[in-house]
Amino acid sequence: MDQSRQGVPLMHGPVRFVPPLILDAASRPRAARWRDAVLTLLLWAGWCYLLAAAVGALWVPPFVQRLLPVAPPAHPWDVVHVAVLCVAIATFICTLMLLRVIVERRRYAGEDRRRAFPRPDDAAIAEDFGVAAAALPGWRSARRLAIHHDAAGQVIRMETGEPVRR
Repeated sequence: MDQSRQGVPLMHGPVRFVPPLILDAASRPRAARWRDAVLTLLLWAGWCYLLAAAVGALWVPPFVQRLLPVAPPAHPWDVVHVAVLCVAIATFICTLMLLRVIVERRRYAGEDRRRAFPRPDDAAIAEDFGVAAAALPGWRSARRLAIHHDAAGQVIRMETGEPVRR
């Protein structure tokens, strides 16, 4: 049966790596992840503080007077000027972040640059199976390979078919 009908995509050439917008943090050192978490918490706290000040600039509820020394604006245009300035700063920061993501995606487009796990050598594979390392190249070139195990998982015998002609 065709592999594409079984839900397994057929591989034609090298697979193109598309980096995600948010990178997996598990590959980074623990100290760097903690530093980023603390920095994120501080930035969120600062944002909440500024949000409370913005709410206090438009309307001064009783809880804001206890948190921040704010007073209602003297003129409505003061609020509009502050709002326009905040929107301009937020637009600038979002534009910078979007440009960085675009540059990073172009920079890392193409092949996957993550380090792959090292492939075990024939001696390690042979030791795990409990067989001679000299037999492994013949097994790889076989068209058909059947491995028979006992109840404990040890290799009892191997059956190989015709070698692949290249």
